[in-house]
Amino acid sequence: MKTKIFLLLALPSALWADTADDYVNTIRQIQQDSGVEWDVTVTPNGSVLSPTGVSNDGSFFQLWSIHNTTAVEYLLDEQFVTAYTPNAILEIVTADPYGPVRRTRVDQPFQVRVSVAGLLEPSDPAYATAPDAAKWVEYTHVTFGYPEGKHSLEEIADPVGLLHEEGWMEENYNTTVTFGMTNLTGSDLTSVEGEEVFTISSQEDYGVSATVLDSERLQIWPIATAVISGTDPNVYYEDVPWVTISLKDLYPASTTYLRIYEGSQTSSPSEVEKVSASYVIIEDSIPQNRTLVLKDLDKHFTEEGYHTLEIVHETPFGSEILASSQIRVDRTVEVNGGLYVGE
Repeated sequence: MKTKIFLLLALPSALWADTADDYVNTIRQIQQDSGVEWDVTVTPNGSVLSPTGVSNDGSFFQLWSIHNTTAVEYLLDEQFVTAYTPNAILEIVTADPYGPVRRTRVDQPFQVRVSVAGLLEPSDPAYATAPDAAKWVEYTHVTFGYPEGKHSLEEIADPVGLLHEEGWMEENYNTTVTFGMTNLTGSDLTSVEGEEVFTISSQEDYGVSATVLDSERLQIWPIATAVISGTDPNVYYEDVPWVTISLKDLYPASTTYLRIYEGSQTSSPSEVEKVSASYVIIEDSIPQNRTLVLKDLDKHFTEEGYHTLEIVHETPFGSEILASSQIRVDRTVEVNGGLYVGE
């Protein structure tokens, strides 16, 4: 297969006084398997097809400029071109549609879709003598835990990752790798955060260093927690006290609020009242912490007896209860008076 060569001629700085018409420009193609050379004359800029196809071992292309009067030759540039073009595409899929950086939560599954093309197949006659770079690409999967107070690798001076997986891909194919949860590690996995980085690289070849073909990162965020304080289920309240809600690691795309219903905690309460003053809506790139003090909850308790308070956390992964508490309210109406009997 012939290669189209794009040319932008740059004369040596010592010869800037000359014009492009003072030179003859030639592209020389040197076949690496046979040493045969081919020359083609070119204009100072534009493109031209290579004189012949690229050999199995690759071809060197050199740009020469020859002065018309002195016949002095100048090598302006050279480029090695392989007879194969391995390429790869990585795509990370999670339940969170956030686009700038793929992200998910420590407990959520995710997929890595891999597409590799351009490698020589074992059935190809050139496979036996082809360099390694034509036969396989390298796959690496590295995990990075964020230190306390950091929320990206850019904030870390010299991040050090743990190699989770490394291998070679020797075929052209499309595949999907599914992970049930994060591969980060920690003493309390629910609270870790960091990144998982997936990379596919080509192999070093003659005149060409190893190249990253594609790399994708996945940010991992912790599971949110909540604490409800200010009430005691053993106390009978005529006036509901202030309630404090402490929220930690709210997911970057989430809505959190307090709901109240009569009776003990149940998975399917019949009537629920959502407290509008308790809503916390997060649209951010990192988890958030919040503390709320709710002072006027008495109006939400109209019936006598036990009530349940729950913190609901809605994320792209669904809704869940972060914390619950019970409160007992007294709604007995007492009438003080006397009986007067007159004759």
